[in-house]
Amino acid sequence: MSRLLFSLPVHERPDIVLEQIRNIDYFCPGSVICLHVSAGALAEKEAFRALCAAENVLVNPNSYETQWSAGIMHTHVSNFLHATEMNVAFDKIVLISSNEMLVKPGLADYVGKYDIGSQMEVYDSSNDWGVFRDSFLHRPSMQGFLSALSLPLFFGGQAEGQFASRHIFSQLSRAFIEHFPMASVGFPVEEVILPTFAARLAMTGVTVGQPITLCNYCNNLDMNADVVDLVRAGKGAVFARRIPRALRSPHIGASVLDAVFSVKRVPREACELRDYINGLMA
Repeated sequence: MSRLLFSLPVHERPDIVLEQIRNIDYFCPGSVICLHVSAGALAEKEAFRALCAAENVLVNPNSYETQWSAGIMHTHVSNFLHATEMNVAFDKIVLISSNEMLVKPGLADYVGKYDIGSQMEVYDSSNDWGVFRDSFLHRPSMQGFLSALSLPLFFGGQAEGQFASRHIFSQLSRAFIEHFPMASVGFPVEEVILPTFAARLAMTGVTVGQPITLCNYCNNLDMNADVVDLVRAGKGAVFARRIPRALRSPHIGASVLDAVFSVKRVPREACELRDYINGLMA
């Protein structure tokens, strides 16, 4: 069984983040959680530090600026580096968001089967997904990153629920820092870096797992208690229509629910879905 480091960028609602920490502790006991509080939430950083204080929770001393849909990979890299500097023992890192909650146990065992987990969609300029743009592909930073991997183009995939071994994410972090700034870069680069690394490894025979989060930001899936029950059962499939210009979901229309352990988007306020998930821990 792997010990997991959850990298969690946050920007509001320390009370909701505390619920999320308790959620992780319940469904994935023994894990470590590293919070990156964005620069725009510095006024609440001490509240995060005080309310979320626990032996297995780190608050990253760095607070980088983040912007919506402009890239937060630098926050995950910073969380990884901070946990490493603090000599935290962990085997795998899992990338999650603050409106994402676990709904069933077994994640550590699943992640332990793979060195890396990510969706891998090959770059296609005819695809209407907003990240597949020539302007992103031909940026000097992206070209340098791809050259280091001996690839002509990048791959894309869902950011939430990606994971990697400590060794692989260390390599990824070095490559990211070498070619990209520790700042928002103007597009969701977290949907490119790890998928591209995963694809490069897959070309050498590495088996890549699925990301562990079922999302509905790219489709019209109604995230509710019935969907959570399907995820918990781990059988069958869910179906929904893709939203135009959004990424194809790796979990919609396929019998892969056994690889799903968390759901997004859980509203950051009291609601039926949040109450139902919290009730699973009673």
